[in-house]
Amino acid sequence: MTGSGYYDYAPTVTLSRPVAFCGHPGCGYREVVYDLASLTGLPLHDLDRWVEHEAGRSLWSLARQAGIGALEAAEARLLPKVLASRPPGLILFGEATLTGPDSLRRVSQAAALVFLRLPPTSCYWALRRRGEAQGGILAHPHLPDRLRDANDLRPLMDRQRPIAEAADQVLDMERRSVHEAVLELQRALPGL
Repeated sequence: MTGSGYYDYAPTVTLSRPVAFCGHPGCGYREVVYDLASLTGLPLHDLDRWVEHEAGRSLWSLARQAGIGALEAAEARLLPKVLASRPPGLILFGEATLTGPDSLRRVSQAAALVFLRLPPTSCYWALRRRGEAQGGILAHPHLPDRLRDANDLRPLMDRQRPIAEAADQVLDMERRSVHEAVLELQRALPGL
């Protein structure tokens, strides 16, 4: 059968440039972006999954076994490829991918940038729940395996501050559900 059928679809929005997303750990930004991609039909490029595919293991395993430098090198190597993906779609970055000034500059030049934020205490409790669900180990490449308090998040969140400052849009997730964030971002996409 040729032509359009029931399962043929086209994205509900067309982007002139990619929209990149990053956020505080535990704020649910990954779920927001995956839901937004599903709702809009836009292509989604998750740099963390690309790195895991290339390395043949999780980010946490890569950082533990080969060192954080190996993770950062893989991200730097794949960053130009993900930014050049066509048609322009949604790009999802890990919490520390854009903490280097060169990567943040490259992304800011090539894409609109959206940052989802959450206060440290809220991040802490969200991550604690995740760690408890995973048998007590957080398994995050940029954080301790077991969080003692919200101050354990400070080094990463301080490194993320320039990302939030450079973002075209910052979304506060403390009083927004994932669904509310998705709908708000869907309305904002054409203007980004």
